[in-house]
Amino acid sequence: MIVLKRIASGVIAGGAVFGILYVGARLNVHWIVGFAMLGVGYPAMLEYIRLMRRMDIELAAPELLIWVPVLIFSYVLFDAEYADVVLLLAVAFQVLRSLRSSPHRDGLVQSLAAVFGLLYIPWLLHFLYLIYTAGMGQSPHVGAVHALVVLLMVWGYDSGAYFIGKTFGRHRAFPSISPNKTWEGVGGGFACAILGGFVGSTFSPVWREFALGVGGGHIVAAAVLVGWAVQLGDLFASKLKRAANVKDSGYFLPGHGGFLDRIDGMLFALPVFYFYFHYVVRFL
Repeated sequence: MIVLKRIASGVIAGGAVFGILYVGARLNVHWIVGFAMLGVGYPAMLEYIRLMRRMDIELAAPELLIWVPVLIFSYVLFDAEYADVVLLLAVAFQVLRSLRSSPHRDGLVQSLAAVFGLLYIPWLLHFLYLIYTAGMGQSPHVGAVHALVVLLMVWGYDSGAYFIGKTFGRHRAFPSISPNKTWEGVGGGFACAILGGFVGSTFSPVWREFALGVGGGHIVAAAVLVGWAVQLGDLFASKLKRAANVKDSGYFLPGHGGFLDRIDGMLFALPVFYFYFHYVVRFL
């Protein structure tokens, strides 16, 4: 039953994301991706605040949550031109707010937790928009395929690690943090991440030509790097939840937990994919 719920909710969520990418590319409206990022990032930050509170770290929800849409749309509305300035303002606000906290140790911990939350969720999430808008000058559809490729790598790793690990897993990989993860699942995740990258490349002539040439090796390398990033992000979230003594960050998605549970690996994977294809391959 849990597996069926996981598959059903995954199909629905994936279909919604594909629909948003398609509409954004078809109508050339980039801001629709910003709303999708906000729809995921805002509740994920809310879950993060709740996890902090379970660790007795009190964060001011309204004052921290308001920065999520401000940061996201500073990237979307101004093509990231002033986004880093807005991020610095958000960090400065959280630091200044902690100066009046007492005892001072609590204020310092609250400030660090708030600043980390801003970097962990909206800042890492903004790389999806950078990936999506890369190459828009050539064709609006190219950016959508950029995003599709990285998402299929991420979802491929997640799905492969879960189902192959559940079916064939025998050797525990990270028993102290996530006892259900196995090395067989990790290997299956890498294989499915590579498969997802090549499947995604079929949706665009530019990507298809790239994958059939020397770019095929880059897709494999990027999928492996993305897979490791997804695994690292998942392990970090598991550590966070263990510290808060909860199994899931939330209960919105049946079989998947909360929003943060669903995007924890993707958050770490997005900058890895962007930096590899933008600075190493210079394809984005």
